[in-house]
Amino acid sequence: MRFEPSKTGAQKLLAEKLRAKKIAFLENQLLEGWEVDIFLPKYYLVVEVDGFYHLSTKQQERDLQKELRLRAAGYHVLRFTNSQVYQAGDKCVQEIKNLVEEHKLKLKQVEKAETTKTGWQKRLEEYNARLRMKEKKDHDSTRGQ
Repeated sequence: MRFEPSKTGAQKLLAEKLRAKKIAFLENQLLEGWEVDIFLPKYYLVVEVDGFYHLSTKQQERDLQKELRLRAAGYHVLRFTNSQVYQAGDKCVQEIKNLVEEHKLKLKQVEKAETTKTGWQKRLEEYNARLRMKEKKDHDSTRGQ
C-alpha cells in the first residue's frame, strides 16, 4: 500500500504562513510509523492540525498514542485545531516561532556548557600533567639518594 499524504485546508493555510515567515519545515512526513502534518526537523518539532474528526473518541485515542510515541522518541508535539489556525493563524505561527527560539536558546546553553566543560577539562589535564611531573621528579630525587 502506497503512502498518500493528505492536507487539510487549515494545514495548507498554516504551511503558507510558515513559508511567509521563512520557517523551514516538511509536510506529511512519516515519523516513528506515524504521519505528521508539519515537521521542523532542525528543532525536532511536530505540528499537528486537528480537524473535526479528531473529536471522536477513537481518533483521540490514536492521537494520544501517536503523541506519546513521538514524545518518547524525543519530538516536541504542538497541536492546533482547524479553528485556531483559521481564526488566529498568526498566533499559531508565533507559538511555533517561540518554541524554535526556545530550542535555539537551549542549544546555545549546551554549546556554552560544552565550551566551559572543555576549558575545565583542559585545566584538569594541565594540573594532572604538572602533578605527574612533580611525582616523577620526587621519585627521581628519592632514587638518587
